[in-house]
Amino acid sequence: MRIVLALHAFEQFAGTETYTATVAEELQRLGHEAIIHSPTAGPVAEATRKLGIPVIVDRDRLPASCDAVLAQDTGSAFQLAGRYPDAVRIMVVHSDYFALQSPPQIQEVCAAVVVMNDRVRSHVEHLATPLPVVRLRQPVDLRKFGARGGIPQRAERALVLGHYLRGPAAEVVAEACRAAGLEPRLVGQPTTPTGTAEQAIADVEVVIGLGRCAIEGMAGRRAVYVYGIAGADGWVTEHSYEALEADGFGGLATPAVVDQAKLAADLSEWSPEMGTINRQLANAHHNVAEHAISLVALLRETAAGEAPPPSRGDELARLVRLEWQTWSRYTGALRESGELRDALHSERRALLDARRSGAAAHAQLEAMHASRRYRMAMRMAAPLDTVRRWLRG
Repeated sequence: MRIVLALHAFEQFAGTETYTATVAEELQRLGHEAIIHSPTAGPVAEATRKLGIPVIVDRDRLPASCDAVLAQDTGSAFQLAGRYPDAVRIMVVHSDYFALQSPPQIQEVCAAVVVMNDRVRSHVEHLATPLPVVRLRQPVDLRKFGARGGIPQRAERALVLGHYLRGPAAEVVAEACRAAGLEPRLVGQPTTPTGTAEQAIADVEVVIGLGRCAIEGMAGRRAVYVYGIAGADGWVTEHSYEALEADGFGGLATPAVVDQAKLAADLSEWSPEMGTINRQLANAHHNVAEHAISLVALLRETAAGEAPPPSRGDELARLVRLEWQTWSRYTGALRESGELRDALHSERRALLDARRSGAAAHAQLEAMHASRRYRMAMRMAAPLDTVRRWLRG
């Protein structure tokens, strides 16, 4: 199938944008032609293009026809319903807070709605014009997250990941981390954006955040504490997972109130097995491969007829794009390996220089002890030492 994924903005590495890029890549892996359309593009669009996935900004450059539309917001749903009236159209609803991500209240625009937590499902089901709802779970590329770093045996660093926690609120978290013996690292808009969250997660032992940030931390084999501007629900564990996932890891699953002291005390309870359990939960529930298969099944079930099979040229182009993705990851791994090797060599040189400086200082001290002047000074000081000991006694 030719599938157009549309969203209002494709600029920064945020939740909806990351979801769109992740799903498009997996749809392409399944053999479908995935095209992303957004009126605006930025760093996330550039990174997605490097994977061989077309990102089209100009609406007039979109293909004349497609088999399916996956809209990520209301405006995109309306726009592509007019452009592709014969395509099966599904909307993925990411939020119950932003009005522009609420489903259109005209039934002809979308055939069904996909939600990824129970809180959003309740919102959609209680709209004035409800649509058929399909409940899936937030997907993560398990091939990307968790590939770096081993299982830590002690916690030294905490990653505060997200775009909304800043200013005094962010400082509260940072102080709680320090009180728990953790070095805080704040990553996200607007101060320290990143397109490689998997690397930032691999460099720490604890991830603090909401939504996709929490799930990416789980996939990265790290302990995850659900905390953010909306609320706090504490550690993700095998016992708390179901309730936290139903809320979309939004910090509103429990009535818990977490202040700075409570956060510091909770962070002190970190244990090594937390990351291992989280990875198992991510494997079982958040694999993008299963999510993409469910989307394709929904599109086929909703479509009026069978989509035409891809041509030979389409299939060859897809294989080339997959090879491009593989090559990009390979060169990226080489670059990262080189950077780590350089850092290791720098640390070794610093250690060697420190040892040499220590050896030189020791040699100077030995030479001073062996000097005639030093021995004479020690003999002259001996009576004074005797008097000092006598006074102390």
